[in-house]
Amino acid sequence: MWNANEHSDDEDLQWAWLRAMEWGSWPTFISQPIAPIAILFYPWWSVVLFTVVANVLWILFVRHKIVVPVRAYWGVIIVRLKWITCPIAAYTLWRGDMRGAATLALLWPLVILVMSFGSGRVGDIQKMFLQRLGY
Repeated sequence: MWNANEHSDDEDLQWAWLRAMEWGSWPTFISQPIAPIAILFYPWWSVVLFTVVANVLWILFVRHKIVVPVRAYWGVIIVRLKWITCPIAAYTLWRGDMRGAATLALLWPLVILVMSFGSGRVGDIQKMFLQRLGY
């Protein structure tokens, strides 16, 4: 977990800003390593629809009301798995002759840029993270 006491104020400010950017569209952000695997088991359109609906619900009910620094910290680590899951899922789908789904699985981190609906009031979310860090 990020410890504000071990870092400078500038580093804490930057950490909070980056987490605020991710938190604004958390379901979409965290879907990067998960969605390509889901596309292996569910139709691609249902994975896209689920991600969009989850993101809309997040925006309406969570985004500006609460932040969880531990979840934000671990989210960054989990999302790095996209470099493994995206190519493996794409390869598996390609071998199964599902070319469109394979392309979507491989390019999912780019596709979500369209689905994120912006991060919304990043400064407010950053302030919430900084408050949770003790500022």
